[in-house]
Amino acid sequence: MEKETYMTPRREFITGLSAAVTAGVLWPDSLLAKSSAAGSDKHGPVLPSRPLGHTGEQVTMLGLGGQHFRRLPGLGPAEAIETSIAGGIRFFDTATMYGEGLSERLFGEHLTPKYRGEIYLMTKSTATDPKTARQHLENSLRNLKTDVIDLWQVHAIDTIADVDERWDSGVIDEFLKARAEGKVRHLGFSGHKHPEVQLHMIKRLVDRGIQFEAAQFPVNVCDPAYESFIRNVVPVCLKNGIGVLAMKTMCGGRIFGGVGEAWGPRGKVSAKPLVPDILSFRDTTDYVWSLPIATRIAGFDTIAQLQQNIEAAKAAGKLSPEQLSKVLETAAQHSGPVREYYKRNTLAKDDAEEQRF
Repeated sequence: MEKETYMTPRREFITGLSAAVTAGVLWPDSLLAKSSAAGSDKHGPVLPSRPLGHTGEQVTMLGLGGQHFRRLPGLGPAEAIETSIAGGIRFFDTATMYGEGLSERLFGEHLTPKYRGEIYLMTKSTATDPKTARQHLENSLRNLKTDVIDLWQVHAIDTIADVDERWDSGVIDEFLKARAEGKVRHLGFSGHKHPEVQLHMIKRLVDRGIQFEAAQFPVNVCDPAYESFIRNVVPVCLKNGIGVLAMKTMCGGRIFGGVGEAWGPRGKVSAKPLVPDILSFRDTTDYVWSLPIATRIAGFDTIAQLQQNIEAAKAAGKLSPEQLSKVLETAAQHSGPVREYYKRNTLAKDDAEEQRF
């Protein structure tokens, strides 16, 4: 049985944002990422691009996720790269922990030798001490066969204590040092457990007067109704010039249904398919692209799924306020810890401090 909707208390972080904005429905035009028209480069057509925070960079509205990419059999990784480039994708996401560097090595084999000059390349580190962070960086540069990484992210911050450890141990200082050295161009962070964790990370950045350029977290049609990153974190990112990278846009695949583990004592649970039984694939992708995000990072298990994401990007349209409201109202009936299994639906009392900045 699917869990009923959970609602988080609404908190407005930017003065003047309407209730519709905090519900994830409407955003003022001034806050929306303005997409450039589709263009081309020497490798062919390029998807429309959007600004990445205050970097001055434009990144394609769709990015390839490296976690699933590494699992493709045989010649799948090579085909995925060629399909992505031909489809106009120029944003590529990977991490040191994806297959213990396998995803990075596959990018280094099939992506960067031919396309490095035309792509935006991101990788991430889970390091909790500066020495390991430096090792991860050097390994990533070697694996990816590049002299510089466009975006290096503090990966998978899970708790407020985890954020504090990375600061207090010197990991953040090591990231800043790498940027100053020119080995990475931009810095960011990622996480999917709870919005308060991202808010704490931003607060520490603000308190130190440090600019990170990007943040990566779950953004999907189910999110506004349950411990929402869209309602709570996106406005704070916008206020602080941090570009939003949308991940888990299909709830880690659970938007298509399936059986898995739920948080807490519920054991094995089953989620009924939301797509295509109740909403269309385009309903979910057009909603994500209606938000002020820089790019939507798509995971996939087959080349056909990758192509479906590319076609959705090419055909992306603007949903009307009425359509957006209907999509979110429908999705809200299917949100919660079953569908959004990657979220942590409790937060330690001493972690839930009010974040206002």
